[in-house]
Amino acid sequence: MTEIPELQNRDTTAAPSSATEVGSRFLRYLPFITIAHFVIGLPALIASLALAWFAFVQADATQKMQTGGVMPFVTIGSSNVDDAGKPDISLSLTNNGVGPAILGPIEIRYRGKPVASPTALLEACCTDRAATGLSFATSPSTGVAIRPGESLRFIGLPRTPANEATWQRFQRERWRLSIRSCYCSIFNDCWITEGMQGVPRPVKQCPADWSLYREDAGKRLGMTRN
Repeated sequence: MTEIPELQNRDTTAAPSSATEVGSRFLRYLPFITIAHFVIGLPALIASLALAWFAFVQADATQKMQTGGVMPFVTIGSSNVDDAGKPDISLSLTNNGVGPAILGPIEIRYRGKPVASPTALLEACCTDRAATGLSFATSPSTGVAIRPGESLRFIGLPRTPANEATWQRFQRERWRLSIRSCYCSIFNDCWITEGMQGVPRPVKQCPADWSLYREDAGKRLGMTRN
């Protein structure tokens, strides 16, 4: 009868020892279990990262294709004959790209000094009298759109007996002009083209600090401009 308590004491003292042994074994194998979980999940992680990278590359390529599909390419040109072969000095902007170009500001300098209008340009370079008496053509060169393959002649001076001297001067001095223009695509990507042989360079937005050149038909016709 006295042996029963001794058995109970053995059982109660053995239980904590067994639990401690199980916990010790678990802690011993825990790093291996963690590594196993990591190894099992690593392929899924790599696959997820690869899919994310592929989606990023595909989105970037799609955006570039969309931008390239409507990219304008505006160049500045000058000619001394019109389409019929008659003497006519002109300055123009031509869109050689595949998308429409929305023209922004344009700046013209003659011998380093900005000119604000066609009359100011001709008076600065080529005539000793008021240019308002001359017969020449102008077109707005800012805030308009030109289609692919289209040219915009923003100033033209046809040769006549009355303006022979001015025409000859303009023929020489047009090469001394420094011209730059900013334009944007329909996605609001913008470029600046500069000089007769300039290659457009991308910019975040058209600059606001240029000395603007503007068409002045109202002034030449004696009209009041608001």
